[in-house]
Amino acid sequence: MPELNVNIEGLRSQSQLLGIFVVEQDVSPEKRKWRTWLVHCLVKAGRHYSEARTLIQQQLVEAQRPATELAQGRQLHIFDFALAMEDCITALEKAVVCLHALSRSEPIQARVLALPQRPRLNEFRRQQEHMHQQLASGQTGDGPIIVGVTADGSGMALRALKMSFKDLHEIITTLYLDLCVFFPHHEVNSPRKPQGVARLTMSASLTITPGAPPTSTNDET
Repeated sequence: MPELNVNIEGLRSQSQLLGIFVVEQDVSPEKRKWRTWLVHCLVKAGRHYSEARTLIQQQLVEAQRPATELAQGRQLHIFDFALAMEDCITALEKAVVCLHALSRSEPIQARVLALPQRPRLNEFRRQQEHMHQQLASGQTGDGPIIVGVTADGSGMALRALKMSFKDLHEIITTLYLDLCVFFPHHEVNSPRKPQGVARLTMSASLTITPGAPPTSTNDET
């Protein structure tokens, strides 16, 4: 399962800064709202993707524990994979659908909408959303009824649907690149910022020139 190496958390910081503390004269209130919401969905998808990836790694490492520890019982981290991956799929598909709707009225060039694997993401989301109706009517069908890892470990499966982790990774990464366009001051290839509690700092300087009024500058991060 490929690691996410794009700076999603850094983009989130930029989105929060512009959405709360900075007024952009050339950005409408409506755009400020929907671009903030899109980044919010991206962050949720990225975090749940990374959580799912960590669970797979923990399961692989499980077999390497000392025999004395294994004798006390095996730890099945993989059982929580579906919880993380289902949330990743939901958040990611919401953002993609929103971009598709916005592209009808906004000058948006979203590359994620043209990805060939995008319809498969939608199929996973719809299967998740309607699973309760199928089960209630006795349509248990074939394949897993919750999202699981494929037999070869290269992707995820739900009922008859399959999707590689590589394809899912590409959708998240492409969505990140698309959303960076709305935040030109964010460096697309900046180092990945770890997730954590947001912190606001402020500094100020004062310059006094004889015979002229004092000037000051403020910096916020």
